[in-house]
Amino acid sequence: MSRAAYERVLRGVARRVVPAGLRRAVRERWRVASGEHALAAALGCEVLSAAPPVALQRGWRGREVAERQQEAIAPLLERMRAGQPRQDFLALAEAVRSTGAADPLVVEVGCGSGWNAEVLSRLAGLSFRYLGVDYSAGMVGMGRRCYPSERFAVGDATALPLRDGSCDILLSGTVLMHVLDYAQAIRESRRVSRGWCIFHTVPVVRRRSTTVLRKLAYGSPVVEVVFNERHFLGLVAASGLRLRRVVESIPHDYLRPVLREPVPARTYVCEVA
Repeated sequence: MSRAAYERVLRGVARRVVPAGLRRAVRERWRVASGEHALAAALGCEVLSAAPPVALQRGWRGREVAERQQEAIAPLLERMRAGQPRQDFLALAEAVRSTGAADPLVVEVGCGSGWNAEVLSRLAGLSFRYLGVDYSAGMVGMGRRCYPSERFAVGDATALPLRDGSCDILLSGTVLMHVLDYAQAIRESRRVSRGWCIFHTVPVVRRRSTTVLRKLAYGSPVVEVVFNERHFLGLVAASGLRLRRVVESIPHDYLRPVLREPVPARTYVCEVA
């Protein structure tokens, strides 16, 4: 019997003995799993067992990366303006709103082109002041062109060019997972904030330990850290922060085939102790 004929026989048997709802569920899971595998492969996701080369830690600094990221984010902003905000935009707005801070000074670390200033302006429903910080001069330049009324500065998440307690909300904007010295970045966030630290869209796992991967971000190889959630929350507490709220963001399902467990991404709202 040929393979095709054998598969036809199997499908016929399955139609007779397996309920239709279960067959649909299996087909849908297979379709999703195939997509996750394809995306992980396209992004070149790979677990690193040794210290990553320095070049990976500089992957976001190229001007072309800033331009590609802006091209990718532009249609998402258009949909938000049309009343269809993405889940991570809603999560950020909810996180900032939940602090209850009045007219806060928000310092966003890893701001990219500063699009979260527009997200908060449209979705958070509060007045605020904004300063975007990024270690990439290309990103900061893009921010100044896209949002000329906002302030931007070049600075590293592990050594911010700001005084102690100089802002009301320190927003770590989807950047912690790209900082190899993430423990220092958390401590630095706490140092600079006098009220709240928000770690936005942090990918976490529960079974495996904190894991460092290599991946392609807009064509550039970078480091990506997926945190064991208990380890991450321990670092937060040790830095003098109290967890007050967790908001679900967009899960990193494309990492499931690599890490072999679900990878939710969460936004953690923490108050200065």
